Amino acid sequence: MLVCSDRTISRAELTALADGRAARLAARGIGRGDLVGLCLPNGCEWVVTYLALARLQACCVPLNAASAVAEITHVIRDSGLRALFVSAERAEALAGTYADQVLLCPDGAIPRDRAAPERGPGHAAPAGAACLAYTSGTTGSPKGVIQTRRAVRAGGANLAARLRLGPEDRVVTALPLAHTYGTNVMNAALDSGAGLILLERFDAAAMLERSARHAATVVAGVPTMYRRLLSEPEGRMPRSLRCGLSAGQCAGEDLAMAWEERTGAPYVEGWGMTELGGMATLAAPELAGRHGTAGTTLPGVRLRVEAGGRVAPPGTPGELQVHGPIVTPGYWNAPRQTAAAIGVDGWLRTGDVGVIAADGRVRIVDRIKDVVLCGGYSVFPAELERAIRGHPAVRDVAVAGVPDPVLGEIPCAWVVAEHGAAPAAEEIIRHCRALLAAHKLPRRVVLVPGLPLTANGKVDKRALTSTTSGGNPHVAD
Repeated sequence: MLVCSDRTISRAELTALADGRAARLAARGIGRGDLVGLCLPNGCEWVVTYLALARLQACCVPLNAASAVAEITHVIRDSGLRALFVSAERAEALAGTYADQVLLCPDGAIPRDRAAPERGPGHAAPAGAACLAYTSGTTGSPKGVIQTRRAVRAGGANLAARLRLGPEDRVVTALPLAHTYGTNVMNAALDSGAGLILLERFDAAAMLERSARHAATVVAGVPTMYRRLLSEPEGRMPRSLRCGLSAGQCAGEDLAMAWEERTGAPYVEGWGMTELGGMATLAAPELAGRHGTAGTTLPGVRLRVEAGGRVAPPGTPGELQVHGPIVTPGYWNAPRQTAAAIGVDGWLRTGDVGVIAADGRVRIVDRIKDVVLCGGYSVFPAELERAIRGHPAVRDVAVAGVPDPVLGEIPCAWVVAEHGAAPAAEEIIRHCRALLAAHKLPRRVVLVPGLPLTANGKVDKRALTSTTSGGNPHVAD
């Protein structure tokens, strides 16, 4: 069962719709290895088109439906799309500039009723490629990550198996299907026969209502979504709920415990990335209570920590590296970036700092690029965020480094206060001083009404650091 808005599609109907769309695309000349963009909002059309492309062994290039024209333009130029699924409105806006691309409306109709253009040199996806997934671009221009069919299948199967999904389950999510985590959840539900209830975009009240209406057993989101669900004063998850799945950010024990206290369902964390086609580690619901970890490796995944150029022993923090069939073969038309990320031995350098315990459980510390280098010390934003969230007047917080002429960088905290509260910056810093070493304290605190989010629901720290003016700043001595 697939539920989108007020439309419900049975498994048999979904199969028929996907088969029909695949046949129409094949008649237009779309086939194996063709790169086809999918720029539609969450909904039944997205799922049907994705499945149709998979049947043809075409390569799906997902784009967030909210992407700006400049972002769509970058993907079209970089990938050499042979066709692009967009809304009718977007098709009209893009047709003039990209007359060589076929612009397909959600119902499968092709404007101007023409066939797909001949594929240009270098515009065929590598053998076995299921998706060309562009990274969010928070560190520069988005890169196309090649995801193999083997990795995508393993991602869905591993997630379904670890969560023990079956036909009796109902999975509710507002994760963008254009991002790997959302696609991973979709495939897990479809592969296991579970019902999938899709929201076009995240809204806490709507997600609670859909979960109750459809007797949800699993909710999938990112920590920011869970915090907003918990902030709904009248919000209650149904008693049918047996699991809250979270990934994409370091959650912290406070959020996990608050969720479990409110719902009675375990808060299960996983870890993965676009370059892995899904998750590499995941906690099992039956092992709930071990908060602060992202579980253990999934089948077929090898994981190690590198510190100081050597493989580190258990309990030592360092860069997490992954090996196995889920690892991307590389970035699209970017051999230098591929060589920098993947060693000749096949190990992927993830850029995440983590710790592997003696029992195999993985704890994610932070992103290497997010570590604040303050006066010779390394400050991990996630650690500081956990400390600040412990203050009773704080609803949410994000920490990032901002330039400083003396120390190089200083940690700045953007704080969202609880309703009716207005904690002073000095109060926040004093709270942290009781929990952290002096060099880890925030050097600047800014009160903000809310935190900006990226298209996949993560806090947009680049938007925060682009300006530190306004609010209520305080520089600590």
